[in-house]
Amino acid sequence: MSTGLLSLFGIIIGLVLLIWLSFRRLPLIVIGPLISAVVLFMSKENIMDGLTGPYAEAFAGFAQSNFLIFLPAIILGQMLGACGAAQDIAFAIAKVATKSKKNARFTTLMGLSLITAILTFGGVSGFVVVFTIAPICYELFKKLDIPWHMVIAVMVYGGSMWTAILPGSPAIQNLIPLDYLGTTPMAGPWIGIIMAIWCIIIGAIYLKYALNRAEKKGEGFMETGKIYDSLNAKEEDILEKEHGSVIKALIPSLVLIVTMNVFKFSPEVALFLGCVACLILYYKKFTDLNGLLTDGAKKTATTVINVCAVVGFGGIISEVAGFQFLIDGLDAVPGPPLIQLALATNIIAGITGSASGGEGIALQTLAPAYLKMGINPDVIHRIVNISCYGLDSLPHNGSVITRLNHTNLTHKQGYYHEFILGAIIPFFNSFIAVGLAYMGIV
Repeated sequence: MSTGLLSLFGIIIGLVLLIWLSFRRLPLIVIGPLISAVVLFMSKENIMDGLTGPYAEAFAGFAQSNFLIFLPAIILGQMLGACGAAQDIAFAIAKVATKSKKNARFTTLMGLSLITAILTFGGVSGFVVVFTIAPICYELFKKLDIPWHMVIAVMVYGGSMWTAILPGSPAIQNLIPLDYLGTTPMAGPWIGIIMAIWCIIIGAIYLKYALNRAEKKGEGFMETGKIYDSLNAKEEDILEKEHGSVIKALIPSLVLIVTMNVFKFSPEVALFLGCVACLILYYKKFTDLNGLLTDGAKKTATTVINVCAVVGFGGIISEVAGFQFLIDGLDAVPGPPLIQLALATNIIAGITGSASGGEGIALQTLAPAYLKMGINPDVIHRIVNISCYGLDSLPHNGSVITRLNHTNLTHKQGYYHEFILGAIIPFFNSFIAVGLAYMGIV
């Protein structure tokens, strides 16, 4: 057996172990190096050289490139939740949604998805939005007897399925290509807009289907106690609670979006200005600013380290013989170059279990060759941005684990929503986007 083929088997074994151990809820910071060692062993590489070399370099490189985006994004999410701005937006939409008696459940799910989308497009990281939206979902789900596992569908549909591929989105997956391609967050606007509209439609159809399926099975809200405790929920009717101005609540997010997309500030600066706007508008609400910043810093560290641990695994994969064996195989895939790009990005994101990590590796490995072919950088940007959201959402993905852990759901209870909305549909979206590009739509 050739070294490349043996190494590819090592990658597959490592990926299977990574998924299985993630199901077992072992920490990614521990799993990452262990599984990387397995791949190195199967690839006949020196384990310590690999862990202190490519693994550590990929780990540190991702942190170096993205820490200053994660930090203000997570702190902004903390601030919007602490000052009540996120809840003000949520309560306003929820109050309208629950007025529909016939379709109250579905309307509420759509309303909550819209809230999640507003927060996400407003700069709240997809890693962080779970902490803001889950307590709101808990109260409304309990009030309307909506099955608790549907909270995962809301978070994926509103939090990443289409908001992250919209041109101008502050999502890190829309920002990573900037350094590789010299593009802007608005790259490939029409491809992004058309695909986002398609995702909104197909996602809504899935929500309706999943809700109807649950109702036919007689499922109701699954109150477990653990869910209640973890979300610090309170026994009160949130629809009767007083809440502030929705316009005021949206200003920090608008500051972020406008400064980044209109005034062309860097994402780091735009996110920082969003935090400043929130602090100015809600200064009196921050009774423990030190505690908030400390908590935000801890969440940032945990989030970044979890992603880095998986990116490090991806760094090992990109260096072993099996990866080149795989890339050579992808080059042999019949069809236009953009088909290969979409497929390769999906596979790399799936192997690494990270949209951002997989996107970074795909761009670093493949972008130079595609630029030399004369392919429009804006097209490459948007295709990779859409494709990295396909197979990344396998069970070992950091966001998947964060959502399930925080909502106290197991993979068995809630992962299938992730799989449909976060993997299957986005995977096929990659090739629809390629079709649009070859039709001349950019």
